[in-house]
Amino acid sequence: MHLLRSIIFVVLLPTILYAQIFNCNFSPPELRATCFQFQQFDINARRNIMLRNTQSQPTFFAPGVPDNNQLSPAVPQQSFNPSPYDCMDMRCLCPYFRGRMGPGGNCVLPLGGTLNRATRKEIRMMSDSERNRLFKAIQQLKNSGEYDRLSDMHRQVGIASGAHSGPSFLPWHREFLKRVEIAIRMVDPSLALPYWDSVLDSYLPDPRDSILWTPLFAGSTDPFGNVINGPFAEFHTLEGRPNINRRLGSEGHLFTERSLNDIFAQTSIERILAYTAPQQGCPYPANFGALEYAHASVHLWVGGDMKPPVTAANDPIFYFHHSFVDLIFEQWRQTHQNRWAREREFPPDIPQCSNSEHFAHALMRPFNILNINGLSNAYTDHMYSYAQRPTCTMQYDCGSLYLFCSRHNGVPHCVSKIRSNGQCVGYENEDACYQGICIDGFCRPGAFETTTTAAPQNATPSAQPASSGFISTLGGLIKRNGGQTVPIPTRNTWNSGAGNGNCFNDDPCCSLWASANECPHNIAYMSRYCKRSCGYCRNNMQNRKGCFDRHISCNYWRSQGECSRRRQWMAENCQLSCGWCHITKHQLCTNVARMSRM
Repeated sequence: MHLLRSIIFVVLLPTILYAQIFNCNFSPPELRATCFQFQQFDINARRNIMLRNTQSQPTFFAPGVPDNNQLSPAVPQQSFNPSPYDCMDMRCLCPYFRGRMGPGGNCVLPLGGTLNRATRKEIRMMSDSERNRLFKAIQQLKNSGEYDRLSDMHRQVGIASGAHSGPSFLPWHREFLKRVEIAIRMVDPSLALPYWDSVLDSYLPDPRDSILWTPLFAGSTDPFGNVINGPFAEFHTLEGRPNINRRLGSEGHLFTERSLNDIFAQTSIERILAYTAPQQGCPYPANFGALEYAHASVHLWVGGDMKPPVTAANDPIFYFHHSFVDLIFEQWRQTHQNRWAREREFPPDIPQCSNSEHFAHALMRPFNILNINGLSNAYTDHMYSYAQRPTCTMQYDCGSLYLFCSRHNGVPHCVSKIRSNGQCVGYENEDACYQGICIDGFCRPGAFETTTTAAPQNATPSAQPASSGFISTLGGLIKRNGGQTVPIPTRNTWNSGAGNGNCFNDDPCCSLWASANECPHNIAYMSRYCKRSCGYCRNNMQNRKGCFDRHISCNYWRSQGECSRRRQWMAENCQLSCGWCHITKHQLCTNVARMSRM
């Protein structure tokens, strides 16, 4: 009977899913394809949720305590596998950099310098040295396989989860970017994930001629769209292709100052964490001005790998673009919400408006947090901040060799420099061409004679206010470029592969059970919760004896109260920090098993 119900359910599933969807034919023509895409993501997610609900969940039983089979520990809710990517402050992150917490709460690195909150800059505002170190770090992550592992996270949830087509789009990508930035900083702690302000390119006669699409930055393409030079040339894709692909300007459009102002004009959280794939009966109308829609148009404009979510993260420009999306999101939060509201305001859970993967307290797959946790102030309190978007005045330039200040319309604003032979119509009297001059509407070799003062590179004079027509600096979070010089910390290298140190048991009884031959006899439990003892992975302290800490962050976890909250895992992996020494392995197993049942 159960099988028959499942067959009937699968047969009727398409009818159920398509019966109530919004008709995208009524959407603006330029957004119609995106509307259908968001709808399909929502349909996929609802299908997966329904299928999961019809499947029985596996049941796990822990073996009994040796010599006392009447007592067995509680089964952990889930396997705990902490990594630097889970961190939300420098105290948590510091041990992974082999640092130590010094006076004033600073993380002091082994060979000097401190690990500070990252400052995300517009990529053209980075110094040449800083930008080249960033590209080398990304290349190192690519060569180690960590870049692909992170990108595959996005691919796995790209078309059927809470990552797209609904309210958790922005929180999900905020958490994802935090993890990518940590990976970059594990290679070079002085770095941060930059943002790509595509408004700077939107002013150009042809944004494809931006300096961004040259070997100095993201690289240029051959006639088939393959990226053939620059720092990301020969980046093999997750699908096995030898090059990243782009189709610049074939469809879609970049962010504009007007589109940003439209977003900042919104006053309710439902217009920001928007329902972008509502069904019939949703009390909130389709919001085609939502940030998720605007961001998707930039994906379409870049094209190639960036067009479908399942391949978008192949291209590092994906991360720079989403860093700017997160900046927009944070500026809206700082403008329209107080500190309390920023962490608590989430659109209501309405099944007709979004699938349950987007509900506030749904698990943010594949991360071990809830969607609403992605609104935490801790991200920008402790992990990163944003440098101001590039600005200029009638007297001062943008502070970058790769931007120029356009003043011909009376409102000074920064614009991307144009590559050699690129179109510069309308900018004949401005310093628009990189290492060139605008002649007859095209950038040709030459030297432009400027009459304005060049601001120091990576700095904007603090005495000069931002132009009223453009977004200004936000106090506290959005920091002005420049300021005190921070010593560059010593670089580090790191590999998160489970084959090294990231291999733990979840219970102090695991080694005793393994000795009693439970690994082959209770595979369901042992393969999930006793990976190290059963040999599913290896730890760099695999055979060490005595009372010690297996995890590098045990002191931090103890300070967070985890010795009590996560007693089984801590007893196995943080025995020294939790003070559970001077007892036998069997006594520790028995005592923790009893306490887990209380």
